[in-house]
Amino acid sequence: MAHLSKLPTWFVKGKERRAAYFTVQARELIELGFKAESGEEEPKARKPIERQPEIVVEAGTTAYDSTDAPQEPLAEDGDLDRMTKAELLAWASDQGKELNSFLLKAEILKRCKEIENS
Repeated sequence: MAHLSKLPTWFVKGKERRAAYFTVQARELIELGFKAESGEEEPKARKPIERQPEIVVEAGTTAYDSTDAPQEPLAEDGDLDRMTKAELLAWASDQGKELNSFLLKAEILKRCKEIENS
């Protein structure tokens, strides 16, 4: 059974007042001569949906321009102290040594200096 949108929906006939919860009950009451009671609440008109501006991305480009993002300056090739963790791992990989990326940067730097001195 389908429920009515407003529960209960009241139907009146003279002084008699009955409630209906389902569409079947409402149909039966209407057939018996009952009329739906008008509530004090008027149905509110919905605010029209405003169209949002469309974001257009040209073919071959992305909406995010990587040149606008601030970038950390890259360290000199031999300056291990100024390198980032990712640069240290890449440098060690270039030297033929694989370091665990889960290590702290200080530990990775220490091992890179050992690789540089050996």
